[in-house]
Amino acid sequence: MGSLPDLTERSRPPAGRTAARTVSDPHRHRTIIAQIPVSTICKKEWLWKKPKTPLRVAAPAVVPRRRDSAASSLGAASVRKLLARQPPKVPKPIVNRFTLLCLSSGLCATALLPFTAFAGAEAAAMPLALMHSIAAIIAPFSPLILQKVGARIVITVAHILVFLLITAHTVATPLSVLLPLYGLCGVSLSPMSLALTASATTLAQAAGDEVRRKIALRRALRALRAAQDLGLVFGSLLLGGALMIWPENLMPLAQTSAAPTNVTLPQWPPSEEYFLEDDYEEQTCGASGCPNTQSLSGTALTAEGRRILVAVWASVALASIGLGVYGASSTPGPPPDARSVVKDPRALLGAPMGLFIGLQQGFIYTSYIKWYGVCVGGWSCAWRALFGAGCLQALAAATLSMAAARGRRGALAAGGAAAHASLMLALLRWRAARTDLALPAVAAAAWGACAALWDVLQAGACIGGAGWRGPWAATLGARHAGLAAACAARQLLCARAQLVALAAALFTALLSHAALELRLRRGEAGRHRS
Repeated sequence: MGSLPDLTERSRPPAGRTAARTVSDPHRHRTIIAQIPVSTICKKEWLWKKPKTPLRVAAPAVVPRRRDSAASSLGAASVRKLLARQPPKVPKPIVNRFTLLCLSSGLCATALLPFTAFAGAEAAAMPLALMHSIAAIIAPFSPLILQKVGARIVITVAHILVFLLITAHTVATPLSVLLPLYGLCGVSLSPMSLALTASATTLAQAAGDEVRRKIALRRALRALRAAQDLGLVFGSLLLGGALMIWPENLMPLAQTSAAPTNVTLPQWPPSEEYFLEDDYEEQTCGASGCPNTQSLSGTALTAEGRRILVAVWASVALASIGLGVYGASSTPGPPPDARSVVKDPRALLGAPMGLFIGLQQGFIYTSYIKWYGVCVGGWSCAWRALFGAGCLQALAAATLSMAAARGRRGALAAGGAAAHASLMLALLRWRAARTDLALPAVAAAAWGACAALWDVLQAGACIGGAGWRGPWAATLGARHAGLAAACAARQLLCARAQLVALAAALFTALLSHAALELRLRRGEAGRHRS
């Protein structure tokens, strides 16, 4: 058979290729594998063997993320951009202009309000009644006047007339000249008040959406009220400083005039039996103001002090003119709303509250300052009452407006009604002739807080929204009518009759304001449903 060939021997390569290897390699077909570390080799676990280490708790399964559609992704991105974007701020020039306007209004109040109290408590209540009567007549036409001439001209002319009126009292001006000045001031008062409020709404329009506009409007109105209340405080401080520099001690008429020897002079302070007489109210009614036994008791200003004080008030009014020119807007106001003002519930139901606000302001500036201030301790007691009313009025207006913005208007109205009614009852029981120097200032401060509450509630209900200028002008007319009636009552009625009339006006005002709040809430609920 012969020998078998060696199978491990490689066949000879073809002639065309060079031999790569001539020695036979038995491991030439094996693949060289790289060395694997021992730590990476998985140890096989047998099922029947118990593991030496306890099993770890398995990690919770990862929930797969929900894939949003393209539309929802774009919506979420736009919402995130809106949340990240800062709210639009009111332009700085508008804020600076409104700040100057608040300063101008405060300076005008520094001159006008203490002058009104000073003149109304003396013998100038009837010219003040004439001024506010004309203001009440002009008030319904204030939106048209503001639309024709603009806020800057209205405010500037009003401040100029106030300056001329106060300056005319620094010299012996005849009544034939003073009465036309009072009438011209009455023509400008209502348009000036409407122009100031319209400037606050103009500032609020630049705040952004509706919610931010409401917040900006409340803050702007709060700034205007604070400026006017602080103006009353500073003006009363000027009055108190003048009383310290130029005092005049007044003695009872019985001690300064020669009396017959057979007449017994009245004692001061009067005995308790004096206040129990039936004719006490008759002796204190009308322009006489005080009982005869103390009509000239206390401290007053000398003639030189009065001229200097009125001149200082006039200079403050002059400074308000320049600030008003730069602070008020030069653009004319929007045209009046075409809807009927008579059919607007804010005009009909807001008028009784406006009348009451005017009555109580006129009472505190005229009869209260005279009967519960000058009659008790002279002007040194009266200016403290005026100062206390201004301080608490400014503080209450700032705090109560924030509380009213949080929806507590009903509770505030009920609490204010109880407080004001209690205050009127206390004044009815207290005699102005008693030598209690603390009660006039305390009662005036409480009265100022109540006055701030009614102003805040009515402004929040009537200012803002569509067509607010017409109803607010009607409300301003009611306020000036109340001021005119209170100034006239200073000459004709005694304090008891005025307080009874104020109580009746308060009851009517509360009913009308409650009806207005219900109408406004129903309107807002209807808009939300639609």
